[in-house]
Amino acid sequence: NGNRPTAPDVRAERVAETEHVMVVRQGHPLTRVKAVTAARYAEAEHITVSRRGRLGNALDDALARLGLTRRGVATAPTEGAAFEFVRGSDLLVTAPASTTRSAAAALGLTLLPLPLELPPAAVYLSWHQRYDTDPAHIWLRDLARTALAPG
Repeated sequence: NGNRPTAPDVRAERVAETEHVMVVRQGHPLTRVKAVTAARYAEAEHITVSRRGRLGNALDDALARLGLTRRGVATAPTEGAAFEFVRGSDLLVTAPASTTRSAAAALGLTLLPLPLELPPAAVYLSWHQRYDTDPAHIWLRDLARTALAPG
């Protein structure tokens, strides 16, 4: 979600930044327009990812600067849960591209560019400090760094 973990015994390493994208089902009405405008984006029904059930986030601030308000109709605790709702409806979810691409592809979902300026999402690796020197965990973190690296 772009927020750095804050628990004292959890390590966090910022490994990348990524743009946000819209995630919709194949055949969603927004896939049939030439270019999705910010107004069309705001009018769609949105599902927001929030472990705490919050409907609003920085996206709403960016839309407000354009004089727009999005239609947030539901929240899901994880991107994976949101993708399941998106897959069977006309809901859309806005998510970080690099952490979304493979899951969305596996579910047959479509990624569309976001029609407004939004700061990039930070991508963090995080782990409990007890795994700092664990060889298998070090290997896995290196693999994840490589997979998430830009370019």
